[in-house]
Amino acid sequence: MSQPFTFVHCADLHLDSPFEGLGAVDPQMGARLRDATFQAFDQVIDVAVRAGADFIVVAGDVYDGKDRSLRAQLRFRDSLARAAAAGISCYVAHGNHDPLSGWEAGLEMPPGVHRFGGREVERLEVRRGGETLAHLFGISFPIREVKENLAARFPQGDGPFAVGVLHANVGGDPDYDNYAPCTVDDLLRCRMDYWALGHIHTRRILRPERPLIVYPGNTQGRSLREPGARGCYLVRVDETGRAGAEFVATDVVRWFSQAVDVAALSTVDDLLSALSGIKEEVRAAADGRGVILRIELQGRGDLHALLRRLDLDRDLAAPLREGEGERPDFVYVESVRNRTRPPVDLAQRRLVQDFVGDFLNAAEDLRQGEDPEAALREFLIKRPESKAMVRQLEQLNLADLQEILKDAETLGLDLLLPEEG
Repeated sequence: MSQPFTFVHCADLHLDSPFEGLGAVDPQMGARLRDATFQAFDQVIDVAVRAGADFIVVAGDVYDGKDRSLRAQLRFRDSLARAAAAGISCYVAHGNHDPLSGWEAGLEMPPGVHRFGGREVERLEVRRGGETLAHLFGISFPIREVKENLAARFPQGDGPFAVGVLHANVGGDPDYDNYAPCTVDDLLRCRMDYWALGHIHTRRILRPERPLIVYPGNTQGRSLREPGARGCYLVRVDETGRAGAEFVATDVVRWFSQAVDVAALSTVDDLLSALSGIKEEVRAAADGRGVILRIELQGRGDLHALLRRLDLDRDLAAPLREGEGERPDFVYVESVRNRTRPPVDLAQRRLVQDFVGDFLNAAEDLRQGEDPEAALREFLIKRPESKAMVRQLEQLNLADLQEILKDAETLGLDLLLPEEG
């Protein structure tokens, strides 16, 4: 039997990271967005204080880059000082974005803040009232690109409760750099009670029982690739050593992408009403947070021809942004994108033996071929302009390539059948 205790597990703060894909925003909105990562970590501290947590674990990527800004370092220290004032200690590992080799200002950290070194796995003891609550085992990235399986360095967990702290790609997720690669079996061999992981930005519980193996995700989404709630886990350990993890949202700005089908819309007034309705639905779903919203217009309909003539940012997105800068629950429309198609029955049009039918059949042959990804990639690489976009083309997956084909097919129809568009 031992004392029950509570801790907070977070990772991937990326303090002072810019929001991606927004381009130039108005100064008022830009200032609010630049502060979002800091406010999200403040929310983590609030979660710990409200819960009376004994300690906080930060499993890597406190900062967004090796040469972190002084602003980020100062804000991180100030947030930790609030935790220290509440008697909460903090254990920090560094990851690939903020390795120990990065620049630091040499700021003095508050008492109770412990940073794992990068030479070997350290074992730290968490105590309360003279009794040991847990042992924490962790290691930081000494440099950005760590290809070694760091999990293999961890000793067997001991004590009343053992927490492993590791920034790593467990299971080889292809969407993330394969740093400190390891498997769930590697983690199980260490006999920890809880693995506090970082690096994967989407929250995942890889194992729901002893040992819990948890990715909390990042504390604040930074682009449309990171939609939905972001936050940390509040972990409660009972007197038997059984742990339960509760997700708590900490994001202050949330990303949404919404589709609007134009098939049933006949006029500009119908479209503007639909877009305003989507905006208010998203605002209600965000529970008082700010929102960055992308709207995608889809479907076949008579509005397709009109949309071709509009400047979508000036004529649709900009009016939807008006008045949002003054609201705490703002909905900032990042863009309105046109994915509509002309009101043409493609299956029937392919049967017509003319140039348009040949064009549509050629596109369909690419789509339905034996290896559509290779065929589409080869087609794009042969284009002379591809030489300026080699890196971008390499990053395209099959879904991206099929979307390009779909857009090209639509553009071709618009040019070949203007009277039908």
